[in-house]
Amino acid sequence: MAAKSTKSTKGRTTKAKVKTKKDNCGCGCGDAPESAPTVAAADIEMMEAFVSDAEAMTPEASGGAELVEDGNDVETHGGGSLEYAEGFEFFPPMVRGLGETAPIGLPEGYDQIPLACSLHFDETPMAETVCGNDGRVQVGQNGAPPWRMICQLIITMANGARSRGTGWFISPRTVMTAGHCVHSARNGGWATKIEVIPGMSGNLRPFGSSVSSQFHSVAGWVNRAEPANDYACIVLPEGDDLGARTGWFGFAALSDASLKDLLANNSGYPGDKTFGTQWYNAGRIIGTEPQRLAYMFDTAPGQSGSPTWRYDKAIRKRHVIGIHNYGGCANRSTRINRSVFNTMQAWKRLGQ
Repeated sequence: MAAKSTKSTKGRTTKAKVKTKKDNCGCGCGDAPESAPTVAAADIEMMEAFVSDAEAMTPEASGGAELVEDGNDVETHGGGSLEYAEGFEFFPPMVRGLGETAPIGLPEGYDQIPLACSLHFDETPMAETVCGNDGRVQVGQNGAPPWRMICQLIITMANGARSRGTGWFISPRTVMTAGHCVHSARNGGWATKIEVIPGMSGNLRPFGSSVSSQFHSVAGWVNRAEPANDYACIVLPEGDDLGARTGWFGFAALSDASLKDLLANNSGYPGDKTFGTQWYNAGRIIGTEPQRLAYMFDTAPGQSGSPTWRYDKAIRKRHVIGIHNYGGCANRSTRINRSVFNTMQAWKRLGQ
């Protein structure tokens, strides 16, 4: 089996007891409010529970210097683009020749596969975190970026339990996700294998799929189960460069000033919708901490590991700014700060 490692332990991991609190609802739990709420001070204060008192408040975590790594999300068509014509079906010409365009069978027992967070956390966080009216829309049905760069994950844990989550490409073979999608102390530690299905749309796998057993996370998650460090990556086997077909996201460590009120996007594979369908929502960043971002746009369990990104239309570039992993209104991502950025750069190189 391929090596599995953490950033600071150089390949050695320690099983950790996962400690959770009611406030730390994994990957989107919490009661959905009946109407669109105003953001209470308590909601912002709650974010402090996700920050390590000893390590989070370093000057570099939220300093003014910004780091940007561009992706390859709009340069995957040989320079060509399709014109818009009302009624024209985009999906077949966008994906033909890249993967499997014919419907295929869904995984055995697909309707019984739980969410990764349901297996990992002590409580069973199944309630949606829809902040007000549910504004999510289904996407990924035209084979276009960025939706095709986002992946359905089917996970087999060390104890044999299956679960599902979301991931996204940062290089031809590197897929980012949540830490609890690859390592769960409650389920025996590291996952044994994860199937990565980019741009899955119902029973369509338009870009094929790949099964990996090489995963990486950081010591803060593997050894201490810190929610702020709940991020990881999957490296696909050599030759399975699915990201070269789909393109991949850039990522950025932005300053507090740049993040304030920033309009951001999120998309993933929620468990409250039809299996294998991808759903999108967006809104403003309403809170920043050195290691966390908060926002009120809608997500649901199953979207653990999904990207939270900015899209600059002027330069046609997308940069992920956070790895979505927790809910409760506000929903939360691990912030891509300088430390996370540097780790992601190293992981990106593993899949190039």
